[in-house]
This record gives sequence, C-alpha cells and structure tokens, in this order.
Amino acid sequence: MSSFRAGARLEACAGHVTQVVPTRLVPNGSTLTRTYVKQRQARREGRSRWQLAAEAVQESVVKEVQQQTELPTRLNDIPHTRDKRRWFYKEVTQAMKAALDDGQTRMKIRCTIPELNSEMDVYRIGTLLEMVREMAYQLAVDGKLVKVCVQQSMGQGVFQGLPLSLSGVRKIMNMMDWGDIGEFVSFGEVGRDQIDDAAYYILIAPQNVVGSTILTNLGDMVDEGEKRGKAVILMNPVLKDIPSSAGIMGVRGRAERMAFADSFVQAYHFRLLYLSSAMMYPIMGAMRHSYGQPWQVWKRQDIGKQEEQYELLASFPAEPQSKELNDCFKNKPVEVDPKKPWWANL
Repeated sequence: MSSFRAGARLEACAGHVTQVVPTRLVPNGSTLTRTYVKQRQARREGRSRWQLAAEAVQESVVKEVQQQTELPTRLNDIPHTRDKRRWFYKEVTQAMKAALDDGQTRMKIRCTIPELNSEMDVYRIGTLLEMVREMAYQLAVDGKLVKVCVQQSMGQGVFQGLPLSLSGVRKIMNMMDWGDIGEFVSFGEVGRDQIDDAAYYILIAPQNVVGSTILTNLGDMVDEGEKRGKAVILMNPVLKDIPSSAGIMGVRGRAERMAFADSFVQAYHFRLLYLSSAMMYPIMGAMRHSYGQPWQVWKRQDIGKQEEQYELLASFPAEPQSKELNDCFKNKPVEVDPKKPWWANL
C-alpha cells in the first residue's frame, strides 16, 4: 500500500539547490523521489541544475502569489460591474500610496481595461474620473491639498484643440460630486504656473497632439514641482511621438523625449494581452504590476460555459518583453545564468 510524505522544502548544499518534494513508495519497496526524476529529465534536455532549481522556486512563488490574488474575470463584458471597477480602484490607490510612502515624487499609472482604454469604442470617461476621485480621497485623507489637471488646448490653426478622449473632461469634473474632500481638491491645466499650495498633482491622460507636444509643459511642471517638494502622478499617459509635417516630434530630440517619459516610476500597471493587438480579441491573459512587487503574467482559461479564470504563469523583476511573454504562453523554461547565484535568476 503506497504512502506519501507531506510537505516540501529546499535544501542548499555543495553550492546548488535541490528541491525535496513529497516522495512515493514504489511497489518494490525502494524510494524514488520526484526530484531525481526531474534531474534525469533535465539532463536529457541539456538543462543544468541551476535551471531546475530556479524553475522549482519559480513554481512555488507563482503558486503562493496566485493563492493571494484573484483577478476579475469577463473583462470584455461592458459595462463593467461595480465590483470589478472597485477592485481596480483599490489596486491603483494602494500602489500609489505605497510609492508615495517610499518617497517617489514622479510616477505613472497605467490601467487599460476596456473601459479605460481610449483606443476602444467602449471607453468610459466616467470610470476614469471615478478612479481619480478615489485617488484624491486617499491623498486628501490627512488634509493635504490635491490638484487634478487636464491639459489645455494645444496646436496652431486648424490643428488647435484637445484629444477626443479629453474633450469635455474639465466640465465633467466641475459637475462631479467630490464629497467630503471637495474643499481639498482643485482643478488646473499642465504647466509650470500650475504649481501652487497643493501637495499632489494628478494629471489625467496627458498626451501629444498633431503639431504640438505636451512634454515641454509637462517637463516644466515636473521640474518646478520637484523643486518645491510636490508629487506628480500621471494617470494613463500617452507620451509617444506624433510626427507632423512641421517637423515637430521628429528624429531630433527623440532620445531625450523617451528618457523623460521613462523617468516616471511605474506605480501600477495592468493591461490585457490579446492574440491580435489590432483586433483586441480574444483576451489571452493580462500583465499586472504594483509598486514594490514583481511583474506578473497571467493566462486566461475557460473553465466552463461563460466561466473563466486567470492562472499566474510567471513573475519578472522588470517589465517582460515580447519574447518573454511568448515563452510564458508556450510554457518554455526561463533562461538561467549559471554564473549568477540561484536567487539572482528569479
């Protein structure tokens, strides 16, 4: 009659790590560990013990994080339910607060679920403003002033105006009910002259337009804010170049513009991964990151009729690129550098 040993552990010896997993008594009475089977299979595939150890620890970390976090499902159902929206409101505010507590003064938040993705026809500005209001509540809880900014009209001649996703936002903000924090919240634009007595500045979706760049005003505002000890938070910024016939946002100065955009700390990131970025369908998975935590890649799985769940595939210390994402979904092993200690490859 077979029996199993409970539990699993990691043992470090002779400069390498071996995972000791539950063992099974085979009929002939000998003990065959799963670790030994894995090592034999790894040798056949040309993989080292370093790779095997890193994969074992990676699997344990993935299982632990997956038990702690469950992503909302059916994110293609529009409009989103209140529970789904509140889940993301809470995620964003917690990540923002963690970054501020760590002393960060310039940060960006990217959350592009369908209702917050301006490239989709289901984009809902009300969801974005509700999220901004929750952020303002969290910041003004100790009586500090918060300023919510929307960029002004830019451009020249027939090209002067606002991006479609920001049209009318300022008017909607003035009509919103800000509750108990109404006296602590003010509204403004993007520029150096907007820095005043407020401690926090939330900029809603700053972005370039044809013939004009927001980076000049944004850079002046951030510099002035840092001099005076203010924190600037970008909500869903779109700082990519939009070249025009006038030569604005051309090749010259592109490296500096990209460096400025990358200087903002990623406080929170959540976006859906699609089979085709052009069609934005079907949902293959999601990428999630909160400040102080690793970047997580999740895979969507159908578990029944109109039922689905997200399974955590892997975690990364930095934002994974296309090749790493493809390897995750193809279940390829993570590449490990044997010259580094085993914990440096996680």
